[in-house]
Amino acid sequence: MAEDVFDIVVLGAGAAGMAAAATAASLSKKVLLIESSKFVGGTSALSAGSVWVPSSGLLGADSGLEAARTYLDAVVGNWSSRAMRSSFLERGPEMIAHLHRIGAIDLAPYPYHPDYLADAPGASTQGRVLGARAFDGRLLGKHLALLRPPMPEFTVFGGMMVDRTDIGHLLGMNRSIRSFVHSVRLVGRYGIDRLSGRRGRRLVMGNALTGRLLRSLMDLGVVIRTRTAVDALTIRDGRVWGLVADGREVTARDGVIVATGGFSHHPELRSRYYPEPVAKHSAVPDTNRGGGLDMLIEAGGHLVEHHANAAFWAPCSVNRRADGSLAVFPHFVLDRAKPGVIAVGRSGRRFVDESTSYQRFVEGMYQAGSNSCHLICNGDFIRRYGLGIVRPGTRDPASFVQSGYLSQCKTLDELAARIGVDSAGLLDTAALMDQYARSGVDPDFGRGGNAYGRNLGDPAHGPNPCLGPIGAGPYYALEIHPGDIGTSIGIETNTSAQVLDQSGQPIAGLYAAGNDMSSVMGGVYPGPGITLGPGMTFGYVAAMHAANALQQETSQ
Repeated sequence: MAEDVFDIVVLGAGAAGMAAAATAASLSKKVLLIESSKFVGGTSALSAGSVWVPSSGLLGADSGLEAARTYLDAVVGNWSSRAMRSSFLERGPEMIAHLHRIGAIDLAPYPYHPDYLADAPGASTQGRVLGARAFDGRLLGKHLALLRPPMPEFTVFGGMMVDRTDIGHLLGMNRSIRSFVHSVRLVGRYGIDRLSGRRGRRLVMGNALTGRLLRSLMDLGVVIRTRTAVDALTIRDGRVWGLVADGREVTARDGVIVATGGFSHHPELRSRYYPEPVAKHSAVPDTNRGGGLDMLIEAGGHLVEHHANAAFWAPCSVNRRADGSLAVFPHFVLDRAKPGVIAVGRSGRRFVDESTSYQRFVEGMYQAGSNSCHLICNGDFIRRYGLGIVRPGTRDPASFVQSGYLSQCKTLDELAARIGVDSAGLLDTAALMDQYARSGVDPDFGRGGNAYGRNLGDPAHGPNPCLGPIGAGPYYALEIHPGDIGTSIGIETNTSAQVLDQSGQPIAGLYAAGNDMSSVMGGVYPGPGITLGPGMTFGYVAAMHAANALQQETSQ
């Protein structure tokens, strides 16, 4: 049996694992990164690429470390270890500085993106989130094919990635010279890229974050193996010394860092920990099957089960693509909060503030006892704002009606009957929304009542940017389901990211990061990027500790 010898082996090539690998390699360690799927990037590559790290030094409007601590203490409380939260807050800026210095990341403050629980003590109305700057995928050469591509529904023209800024310019290109120039450059660059490839090479959001990380791993000499199955960890005398992968023994002299992305597609753990009825859909790649957690538990680790939620949630719509695959589209920020749409359950009545965070929206669904609901709007709303995978500017969504993604009727009565909700309740709800739109106040759920909600509305609409009348038909309905975007429950570790056994002692040579680690947020969602921020931080922390741990062990 062939044997490979490395200093540090990292399992899982999402942002947490890539950050760990880049950190270890920057310390002159020989590093192997193993990924079970054919792509690197994981769920991180599909995400917005937001990284929530307070007091990073990049946030001019950041209100400071102690304010962030106050905020997390208020909203997370006893759902997670205060020591772990403090470690994240203190080591996060260190991670950002180190990875910037070695060229593994290039982040900038995301302009005005308030914390999600904007009324809590310590919350920032400006936000604490960093976003990845656009990255030139041509710098990856042939290895661009190694990077997980974005969801097709998040691209335009068959493969051009766009972020929220680009969308604003594309929609306003006929009203502004600046937007016209931006749009022409964007589309022109994409056209040139397509002459020699299947997709655009201007990477944004999560693809930009993971694409730049991949480039740094290549520069640092990290060995990357995809489509590789790990059979077992190698444990001798209570210490992890490596693993067996595809029948090959791999030695990890300093340690193994497990960051395989949680258990979103692990049938047993999903059934055990998700609320009933268990959500049918996940926006996470189906390769996240919890194999890393199984190995960590077999090695002596254990799950921390005391979380507010087992997973992080987003309301999702589903659509069958032309190739037969199922698109699970998370409704994060683009439609729910805009004026002129309502979310209703079977009663035809609202049950939640539509402008709240995606986590709280799904929590509202579960609290209402609903495993699905409908977004209701009219044709004018779709033309202006889009709806799910139906993009803004769409004048005739007939193809989406024919595919079954949307339901369409001339009257709200007919629509209620079509989708199986109470007609009287829906008519009453629409009438109430007309009143609320005029007054600018939602007395039922407070929609558009805080900085976070207003930020997602239409700033050109008043008096409340989130409240508008349903208006005249034709009317459309889109069925929404609870879907997870990652798991929160994970393995217990100490502040050095070492996996702890049942007695609370660290297992030498074994680390966990990302969604394999028990989330420091405890199943609460305080702001954008609260999975990537801690995941990358503890990937960095794990690599730093592993790089020095064996020397410390032998000197004792």
